Amino acid sequence: MKIILAADGSEQSYEAVRGLTGLSHAEELTVLTVISVPGLSYPTIGMGIAKDLSMQVERAMREEGESLLERVVSLLPPNPGPVKKILQLGDPAEVIIRVAEERQADLIVIGARGLGQIHEHMFGSVSHRVMSHAPCSTLIVKDSLRNIQNILIPLANQEDEESIVKFFEMKPFKETVYVTLMHVVPFSQPVWPVGAMIPEGFRKEIIEHGEQFTEEVASKLRSLGHEAKGVSVMGAPSISIANEVRESKPDLLVMRTHSRSGLSRFLLGSVSHSVVHHTHCPVLLVR
Repeated sequence: MKIILAADGSEQSYEAVRGLTGLSHAEELTVLTVISVPGLSYPTIGMGIAKDLSMQVERAMREEGESLLERVVSLLPPNPGPVKKILQLGDPAEVIIRVAEERQADLIVIGARGLGQIHEHMFGSVSHRVMSHAPCSTLIVKDSLRNIQNILIPLANQEDEESIVKFFEMKPFKETVYVTLMHVVPFSQPVWPVGAMIPEGFRKEIIEHGEQFTEEVASKLRSLGHEAKGVSVMGAPSISIANEVRESKPDLLVMRTHSRSGLSRFLLGSVSHSVVHHTHCPVLLVR
């Protein structure tokens, strides 16, 4: 895989670096940091002085960015693959997405939000924009990701299955993983119209159909050398997934991202975005 590691000096970005330990060696690993130089505008000083101040700020931020790249590279796991360091100026999310496109990346690894000393000038909270618009899969690291053994993968349909299996065929993980494939039948009690109940026979039938679906996907992952099982439950998808994360505490949650655009993004949101914002588990969004 070609991997972009976006670093901003926060603890979460360092956890993202450590999270590479569980991934396979990269075909190419690009360590990227972005600086966004703040505009300096003071009515009481002249344009020349403001320009000099801006140049000094940019020079200091570049030096700090270069130091950050060196620190991140020093923390990489052994034999991470060929490493390239990039420091660029600009809007952080836009730069990350553009570099991923230019380098034809398979995966972006990024901390959920920055808390480092140079964070407010470099990244801000960009993970949401990156996961929404990235051209490739995105691993968002919130807490420690020192170990990738147990993975939870919610599946809604065949498109999810195809994306997940294709991702696993790239052999992204260094070791064999244990996967729980979860299908949520999007019904709850009572269902519309209010007070209507799902007949027990129908309820059992659709649960069995979900179990058959997840077992078929589990079989494909087992053929790729991993351990896998399938489960099916009934309920609201985002709530059911978040509950399962809290109960089973997987090392990693893997989901296919269902990108939306325009008005539907604001009216509907998505299950993947909801889960990302309401769980503390690292999340890998597969495109």
